[in-house]
Amino acid sequence: MGLVELKRFILDGSYLELRQAEKRLQLLKYQIREEQESLGLKRILWAETGVVGEFEIYKIYEYNYEKLIAYLHNVGILPLVTFIKSEDLSEEELEKIVHISYQRKRYLRYTPTNNFKRKENNTSFELNLENISLPDKVSMWKENHNKFEQLNAIWRYEKLRVLLAPELRKSKELSFEWGTFSLIEAQKIYRTDLIHGLLDEKTICSRVKVNLERIDEFIAKGFLKKFELSSVRKIVDIQRRYILMTLQKEKAKKEYWYSKLEKLSILSQRSADGWES
Repeated sequence: MGLVELKRFILDGSYLELRQAEKRLQLLKYQIREEQESLGLKRILWAETGVVGEFEIYKIYEYNYEKLIAYLHNVGILPLVTFIKSEDLSEEELEKIVHISYQRKRYLRYTPTNNFKRKENNTSFELNLENISLPDKVSMWKENHNKFEQLNAIWRYEKLRVLLAPELRKSKELSFEWGTFSLIEAQKIYRTDLIHGLLDEKTICSRVKVNLERIDEFIAKGFLKKFELSSVRKIVDIQRRYILMTLQKEKAKKEYWYSKLEKLSILSQRSADGWES
């Protein structure tokens, strides 16, 4: 189930095409970023190509997690915004929660043989960008982006199918002439609210990890105040990143953020109206 197709993807050269498209995207993005930066423009829309290049500023926070956990515990929402990893629990503690459901990510890793790596390195790869205009570089990026997206979708889909292959139930590694597929299973993740009461509070407070994305939801609900978080986090850096994307990706990105803001607005309104459960 997927294993034959995955091997064929590698043997027929599609995997090499995927890797080359990825390398070209990296080189082209670097060149386009450099030119846009030299123009002093935060955002450029290449309408004919349907591509947007944009610089974004974002803040890097440093959290005092000991104080943050104590704060979340004091306001009573610690179990709702945290999780615990199985590797942070002892065998005795794991035994106490053996009946509790958990999440675990599984993925397939491909490790090429040395012969395949040499083949990849020896494959001709040329990308001469001298005397090529910025719009033409953007067009080249778009072409390689489409190729990469198409090939990567196939690669990822077939890897997901292989996760269901009966062969992986017998062995977590499957080898063939050009490499090895390995089943990687991440550690178990437990929701704190599901194991609350099964482990003592001291253990929970010392082992939990904070889901920072959920913090925004509880700010909107009114359980947390932004100004109160200033005592447990500080800005340690302000960085800039460059995003090169298609108009479709930009639209999807905006729709995602609008949806998130709308959700937070609804949570805030419900909390203000006094009927948020």
